[in-house]
Amino acid sequence: MKTFGLIIRALLKEHKRRKENGDAIYRIPARPDHGLKILHDYINEYNPGYPLIGRLKELAEI
Repeated sequence: MKTFGLIIRALLKEHKRRKENGDAIYRIPARPDHGLKILHDYINEYNPGYPLIGRLKELAEI
């Protein structure tokens, strides 16, 4: 978990650097990939690895 925190800090630092430099594209895209099926995901059919609730949970953790 410590490594994950370092990665997030590095991404935020780079985001800030780009924004302060006036870069037109300063946002760094991040998205959870291959989420786990939880709750409502078992009822609906989604593309493999892309369940709705599981990916929302991962976004919240980021």
